Amino acid sequence: MTVRSASPATIAVIVFILLAMLRLLVFRPESLIVRSTKSIATVRYVIDGDTLDLVDGRRVRLLGIDAPEAGFHGKIAEPWAEESTEWLRDRVEGYEVTLRVDEKEKDRYGRTLAWIFDANGVLINQQILTEGHAKLLSDFGLPADLEPALRQAESRARIQKSGLWGLNRRAKE
Repeated sequence: MTVRSASPATIAVIVFILLAMLRLLVFRPESLIVRSTKSIATVRYVIDGDTLDLVDGRRVRLLGIDAPEAGFHGKIAEPWAEESTEWLRDRVEGYEVTLRVDEKEKDRYGRTLAWIFDANGVLINQQILTEGHAKLLSDFGLPADLEPALRQAESRARIQKSGLWGLNRRAKE
């Protein structure tokens, strides 16, 4: 009785099948998908550069950004807080926006965590970074579909010394 060895093509097919099974069993693709819901709402009032109130009563914290604190409850406002707040107010206050809420819907303060799009489909979270009115906040992770654009937006603002990235330069003038 003669035993034939498997051909390279047969071995390749077996390895491919094993890798495909491993991918499906261990590295489940659905775990890479960000589950999100979208809704339309009207902005009633902008509190600061990363927080706003909606007409329906929800308070929303913009994801992926950290704008300078406006200085409430006896605290001193951080540099560029007023400019950041005004920038956001000019773009969304009184307007309808689309909220994309990803998986974790609320933070510890009860605020809805969301990505905000204006009526033209512009991602406000990204645009505020591009203009230099906020810093990227990636401590809690960023969605794979948005991360490259958000990082590029902050990098562009830093390089151009836009908004809060130009504060040191302005202090010297």
